[in-house]
Amino acid sequence: MIRTLREEFDRAVRDYRIWLALFLGLAFLSYGVFNACGNQWIPKGFSFADLWYFTYVGSYFAYLLPLAAALPFADSLAVDRGEGFMRYLVMRSKYRPYILAKFIANAVVGGLVVLIPLLALYGVTNLIAPRGVFLPNTWQPNVSGRPYGVLQPLFITHPDGFILLVSLLAAGMGALYGSLGLAVSLVIPNRYLALGFPFALYLLSDFVARRTHLFGPDWSPLAAVAGSVFTMEETVRSFFLNPLAALGLTLALALFFGRRRRILQ
Repeated sequence: MIRTLREEFDRAVRDYRIWLALFLGLAFLSYGVFNACGNQWIPKGFSFADLWYFTYVGSYFAYLLPLAAALPFADSLAVDRGEGFMRYLVMRSKYRPYILAKFIANAVVGGLVVLIPLLALYGVTNLIAPRGVFLPNTWQPNVSGRPYGVLQPLFITHPDGFILLVSLLAAGMGALYGSLGLAVSLVIPNRYLALGFPFALYLLSDFVARRTHLFGPDWSPLAAVAGSVFTMEETVRSFFLNPLAALGLTLALALFFGRRRRILQ
């Protein structure tokens, strides 16, 4: 199992697409920093935490999240099946360790390509903005995009902890939606579907949660990663509902379509 996991992880990190995913994330966040620093109506004394969160929300990085997470390795199973490598790989190791190793490697890489740009942003904001965090309503106008929902007390009292929490939430969501892309390839071995389905479902979930009356805003994936300006609508449930739904769908696909006989036939 350890050997198979190491091989799958090596395949993931050696592919150029992991660098492409990191570049996309850094490019979006760079745009966000430029946009934040270029707006004259933002107070000159805004803190590193204000800049970090303003950039995180204003760069639309949270919308990119599922695509970046799936890009490096989510289509690897479809490629193995399509090019005939699957039988050879399973002959070298048992089927279950092979599938499990692929899911683990894909989830780890999917989480890392989301987490690394956010940590890089944390370093940059500490260099170019002061550490102090102003209390709400101590100046006008308020910083746009500041989390005014359930995470606001954490943002005010422990901004570093807030940044770490949101970064981990985003990384976890990346791992989940990257895994969903891999699970989809168990059903239909099409690499483009494995890459595109998580992104499409992510955007559709946000649209349905916010724009229709079928579900409430708690079901939005953006709410789960605090990646929207609508943080006043968030509740504690916001951080669990969409991730649990994505996890349940991934497990269901793996359970019903991941049988050895079906995949190898």
